[in-house]
Amino acid sequence: MTRQTPPFRRGGRPRKPDSEKRRLLISARVRQDEMAIIEGRAAENNIPLSDFVREQALSGAILVRKSRNLSAIDRHDLARIGSNLNQIARACNATGDTFRARHIESTLDELRRLLRRIDAPGQPLDELGEG
Repeated sequence: MTRQTPPFRRGGRPRKPDSEKRRLLISARVRQDEMAIIEGRAAENNIPLSDFVREQALSGAILVRKSRNLSAIDRHDLARIGSNLNQIARACNATGDTFRARHIESTLDELRRLLRRIDAPGQPLDELGEG
């Protein structure tokens, strides 16, 4: 007489269907302090680390950093204005000439106009150098 476990009494968790199995692995490099923070947040929510990371990746808020690329014309204008300011400051320091120092305001106004154009909301980047 052999003892076999009947199919209805097999222990363990039922197998998942193939459609529910997660077979792909995503890997990310983090520093030690970042790992500690991530593990801490998962522990605070009482969920496994992989579930926490998956949930954050799928539905968490993502910080997107947008940077405006300056056109060649804008870079040239900023470099020219900076050079003008440097020359005026050097001349004023060397000679003690206050007349030139008073004319620095017009150069600063030009710089302010360019910076306002760069920071203008909704302005296309390719139009920054024109105007």
